[in-house]
Amino acid sequence: MATKLLNNIFCNGRKLTNVRYFARNIRKDPFKKTLDVLAIDMPSFSNKKKDFVYPEHSDIVIIGGSHIGSAIAHALKARTGEGLSVVVIEKDFTFKKAQNNVVLGTLSQHFSLPENVHLSKYSIDFLRGVRETLNEDCDLQYTPTGSLVLAGEKYADKLEENIVMLNELGVRNQVLTKTEINRRFPWINTQDIKLGCMAIEGEGTFNSWSLLKALVQKSKELGTTYVNAEVVGFDVEKQKDVLMEGVTPGTFRRINKVIYRTEDNEEYALKFAVCVLAAGSNSGHLAKLAGIGTGKDILQIPLPVEKREYNVYSVEGKASETGLCTPMVMDTTGLWLMRNGMENNLLCGNLPLMKDDTKNMSEQEYLEKLIKPSLINRFPSCENAEINKFTKESHDCNTYDNSGILGPHPYHNNLFLATGFGRLGCQHAPGIGKAITELIIDSQYMTIDLTRFGFDRFLMNEALVEFNVY
Repeated sequence: MATKLLNNIFCNGRKLTNVRYFARNIRKDPFKKTLDVLAIDMPSFSNKKKDFVYPEHSDIVIIGGSHIGSAIAHALKARTGEGLSVVVIEKDFTFKKAQNNVVLGTLSQHFSLPENVHLSKYSIDFLRGVRETLNEDCDLQYTPTGSLVLAGEKYADKLEENIVMLNELGVRNQVLTKTEINRRFPWINTQDIKLGCMAIEGEGTFNSWSLLKALVQKSKELGTTYVNAEVVGFDVEKQKDVLMEGVTPGTFRRINKVIYRTEDNEEYALKFAVCVLAAGSNSGHLAKLAGIGTGKDILQIPLPVEKREYNVYSVEGKASETGLCTPMVMDTTGLWLMRNGMENNLLCGNLPLMKDDTKNMSEQEYLEKLIKPSLINRFPSCENAEINKFTKESHDCNTYDNSGILGPHPYHNNLFLATGFGRLGCQHAPGIGKAITELIIDSQYMTIDLTRFGFDRFLMNEALVEFNVY
């Protein structure tokens, strides 16, 4: 049913507007091209119900149409209307990865970086008004479960610092001692816990799939063109008169076109003024196509984004013991646990690691060596519980410091990055969309200063670590 609905959203779009086209494309069969032209000029000549003209020019092209890409498209069109043409290129219109990632629909404010806190607060306000902003039929199924962060002796001081910061930023929260945690959540083992923290409001779970569909639908209504295709390269043009620090004079090459391949194996060149790379775990690979990480000078530094996969497990029959008010629990080991909606099972998993040390483990080893010891230590009643694989999730992991990457590339200043946010990408998407829109339209951040998420920190070797993600 969901796939059928999504096909309706993407395939039955109206006639394209606000997008300019050139007659030229690349690697297209001349005979088929002639037929396509005749089909446009003489609709009865075509057997297709509705012809789709692949765009070859747009003011802004966004690579990746999931939560972040579609949030950027929505924010741009909501602000500029017909003033800017926006094209989103997405290779998988089923968004299979987004549907499988169950932890995408979580909302938390427990972070050590102020930027993440501000993005979460922005998302809370956005989701509260989602029916007015996006679609009155959008049912997010929000459940205010709360989020409990635990800290042992090692992280207790850091958690206390975070609590002070949260209070300063207006996040109402509760500090819980070991005794208070035992009283409220007797199923949690607190023997090696010193402190816990929960926000009083604005934390819980929501239907991330409903949010994505609403973002796509509203973006299309505002005039965004979605193209089902895969990006396979970039075209560049030499600009010998451009001088840039760290770049040999006369060698600057500016990207101005993205090459994409359709489902029919046709390739087109889409000329743009600005390109936004929001392709999730594929962003690192696509950046290489623009010379990032394979070139000289500034282009020697790669975009450190890779795919990280991990299993989500179902702890059967235990939700009745933890109760309806079960919060999402973040353990000191990186283990997380949450209730599966109104079902009688709990879901748990381990945060993806920056260094994928588990890739050589079998699924059984991963369960026995990583998941079970942490799970049983924190929730002793799960020792004899039935634990089954629920799904496999994948995230875009920034292998440098595990924080998001946002803003223009220092060499390709018309290429904006919005990737590496991992499991926070869905939660932060509305704020990221707003931020990228401000950078493009206003040339600076206006709502939330996210400068520290920029690519420059890789050049300066200044890691930006989120300590509340153990």
